[in-house]
Amino acid sequence: MNSAEAAFENKKVENAPSLILKTGMNIKWKKFKIGYQYSYNSEQFSDATNAVYTDNALAGVIPAFWVMDLSASYEYKKWKFETGINNLTDNRYFTRRAVGYPGPGIIPADPINFYGAVQLHF
Repeated sequence: MNSAEAAFENKKVENAPSLILKTGMNIKWKKFKIGYQYSYNSEQFSDATNAVYTDNALAGVIPAFWVMDLSASYEYKKWKFETGINNLTDNRYFTRRAVGYPGPGIIPADPINFYGAVQLHF
């Protein structure tokens, strides 16, 4: 990126990974459905100077990360049962840095988590 400010000259735009990939698939058979999602974000910088590291943790590289989610549902008469797992492989990553409360530092993403739901349709 070109800039009149020397500190920003020929730097990458902050909080903008060069590659964002989101893909997935759904498979449905009769009343059963399963879904899979995969997301990948390449490395990015958290400030316009493209600092790799700072002592106060306000700026620096945000490493590349990927995450997978899995979900399933089944319908039986008026009932629908759903379940899923987010962050299937329990990857440890972060997507941004905090410059104020609760920071300074990184804000970690959620670890693996499970959910379920039961619906009754009238």
